[in-house]
Amino acid sequence: MHETVIYDKKWYKHTALIMINNPKEYNSYLLPTLRSMCEAFEDAMWDDDVQFIVLTGAGEKAFCTGGNVKEYADIYNKKPSDFWKWGEVYGRVFHFIRHCGKPVIARVNGVTAGGGFEFVAASDLAIAAEHARFLSPGPRVGMTSIGGLSQWLPLHMSIKKATEIVMLSREITAKEALELGIVNEVVPYEKIDDKVKEYIDEMMNLSPASLHYFKVHINWWKDLVWDLTWEHAKEWFSLHIGSIEPSEGLWAFKEKRKRDYVKIREMISKGTDGQFPFGPYLGKCDSCGTEFLPLNSKYCLNCGKKLG
Repeated sequence: MHETVIYDKKWYKHTALIMINNPKEYNSYLLPTLRSMCEAFEDAMWDDDVQFIVLTGAGEKAFCTGGNVKEYADIYNKKPSDFWKWGEVYGRVFHFIRHCGKPVIARVNGVTAGGGFEFVAASDLAIAAEHARFLSPGPRVGMTSIGGLSQWLPLHMSIKKATEIVMLSREITAKEALELGIVNEVVPYEKIDDKVKEYIDEMMNLSPASLHYFKVHINWWKDLVWDLTWEHAKEWFSLHIGSIEPSEGLWAFKEKRKRDYVKIREMISKGTDGQFPFGPYLGKCDSCGTEFLPLNSKYCLNCGKKLG
């Protein structure tokens, strides 16, 4: 188990806790985090003593803020083709949340953004602390919320409201999340564990098979839209993450500077292609023979000689 995941099979009676443990970075997840979450969910699925699963983040500042932007910038922005592989592991986490056969309760203990927001949307139940807030930051960093929110957020509310939250990248409070049906209850932070345990106690004297099969049925809606869209989403991410929009957004975040999508919009208005800003890779250097240079390059990227 990676250090960024805490797995406690004795958190409460017949209840396992899966905790993302990266509080210094607001419980954003790395690839090893996702792999360890899969390992924990699979173990909990096979253990008959574990009949409920609680998903949460360490500390009180954040539940989970999604993918680690530094990892995205340092690895996948530079080698985009690996992102679909990352996406396969990410998808497995949601598979286990939906198909572990046991109720999964999101214990939302703070800021919840990106993939963390999507974990909440995938979970069966969600209890939020009063200070929790919810955000889809994808458009701020050149990514987008097609790893759970585009699929499942409209199931919680109207399509228009889900679109507003994502397309305007607006933050909502725990109270608003409750009103929209994203969470089941909102309580003071110091009472969140008691409330989660209260839910578990209520389910404890209900038929396990009944809860299991209801989960199968209610997840039909989630499975339907996920299975039709996630493969496309993985490919979109892997094709897009190396382009100029994620490059601006991810590195602006990493370098702690203001993003400038107004500049990119001006470039697009003048005919710039966001995937190939210096043209398709059709150029060739007659001096050194280097191929696949951007067609509009003035100099060879290998030997420095002037082209054309």
